[in-house]
Amino acid sequence: MEYIWKLDPLHSNLTFAVPHMVIAEVVGFMQDFDVTIRTTHLDFSDAKIVAEIKANSLYTNNTQRDQHLVSPDFLDAEKFPIIRFISIDFKKVADRKFQVTGNLTIKGKTLPVILEAEYTGQARDPWGNVKAGFKAKTLIRRTSFGLTWNQLLDNGAWLVGNEIKLNFQGEFIRSN
Repeated sequence: MEYIWKLDPLHSNLTFAVPHMVIAEVVGFMQDFDVTIRTTHLDFSDAKIVAEIKANSLYTNNTQRDQHLVSPDFLDAEKFPIIRFISIDFKKVADRKFQVTGNLTIKGKTLPVILEAEYTGQARDPWGNVKAGFKAKTLIRRTSFGLTWNQLLDNGAWLVGNEIKLNFQGEFIRSN
């Protein structure tokens, strides 16, 4: 039997952090995304994941910066409205720990990425829904995906760092 797990968006978040001027980080989150997990094993050992993120749902608490980040200088959300992740391997590496290999597409460029994932358990909510929790994280290089805009500062540092930390925490509702 195939089990289908749909994201509970009210109890999930997808955040990112990017170095700023080498002295701090800009942290933001994606406000509109969906993830589906399909598996035939309740331990998720054969899980297949598809995630779609609306590029224009990026939020950093600064309207001017957000508009720049979804412009052609960065995500070009009008031309590339969806950021997509499709898993190709879901490997258990320890109790409740998984290595998820997949293809991430940003701005039309698809590259392999590896997520460190943790299964946080299952519970039945007050309405009888079976829910499962996951955390996942990875590090990507933005320039590898064509996000190359930058500005050199007078101290020789770049305004925007190249490494982006991605973090996900979410609850999934079993739909069958």
